[in-house]
Amino acid sequence: MTERTLSNKIIAAYTHGRMDFLAGAPCKAETPLIVYRDLTEKQKIQVSLSWIGGWNDQMNESLMQSLPDGSPA
Repeated sequence: MTERTLSNKIIAAYTHGRMDFLAGAPCKAETPLIVYRDLTEKQKIQVSLSWIGGWNDQMNESLMQSLPDGSPA
């Protein structure tokens, strides 16, 4: 059985943030909190920031891939 640690929740939130960007979801910090309802306030912030980080990283990666070769980044 998978252990449900805060670290695993943060990693999952980051990964899902990346996937949500690809799916066209808006960047809403509350998204992972729908699944993780049993967190303290500090944990909610950590998980939300992780999701946003994944969403932003995927957006930046997508933007870089859309630039023509040789363009200054």
